[in-house]
Amino acid sequence: MDGRVRVAVIEQVGYREWTESLGSDREWYIQMVQSRVYRAGQEAATRVGGFLLPLRFDIMLLIASRLSSKEVDIVHSAVERASTVRVRTASSCGDTPLEAADRAWRLLMDVRPGQMTFEPCDGDELVAVAHIDVNNITRLTRKLGPLRTYYMVLDTINRVRSVAEDLGAVVQYLGGDNLLAILPPTGSVETVARKLVEGPGDLKAGVGVAGRARDSLALAAKALHLIRLGKAKGPVLALYEAEVLGGDRS
Repeated sequence: MDGRVRVAVIEQVGYREWTESLGSDREWYIQMVQSRVYRAGQEAATRVGGFLLPLRFDIMLLIASRLSSKEVDIVHSAVERASTVRVRTASSCGDTPLEAADRAWRLLMDVRPGQMTFEPCDGDELVAVAHIDVNNITRLTRKLGPLRTYYMVLDTINRVRSVAEDLGAVVQYLGGDNLLAILPPTGSVETVARKLVEGPGDLKAGVGVAGRARDSLALAAKALHLIRLGKAKGPVLALYEAEVLGGDRS
């Protein structure tokens, strides 16, 4: 398996200035607007086969492998319609998600509000996703309570993020005890995922590899479910879209 990953950076321009114009009693409204914008962007991303990572909410990453310029623009336009400010987007590729995001961010600096740019990619575009969760989280919550368990999950996120950054991966917290890691789509993704779940904490990961993010996420969820059921030996199981490895793994 040898591929590259496409990432688009979507920025709401002038977002900080907009928040400061709302007065002091504003946080409840900001949170509602953020939820609305994220939902609109995620719904559009899902329709075209991508996946949106909210990050700071005013800046979001679209995992956009195999999405055309028109499909990225569908997500860009959905975010702009839901936003209170103008939006700009830049899309690029890299050998790792971190490289792709950095390239897209540099491109974005020359994009005007309301516009987008799309850099061509040399090589096949793929998405490798690790869906990571904490073993026995329900039992831990009963023992430690929701707040201490949540803090433990935050510590786990920081540890995984530190390892992921060195590998060129991008980590996003999905809520609960669930983390998403976008991995470099080259070499052995199982080896990379194992590095993420090693160390303190009791973690497992389902990995999915496909041409588009939505399909990769579905495979990762299926792999994680098989580990939970004891039908596959953990802590890591990878499932591949048939075409990715010429149909020799699934």
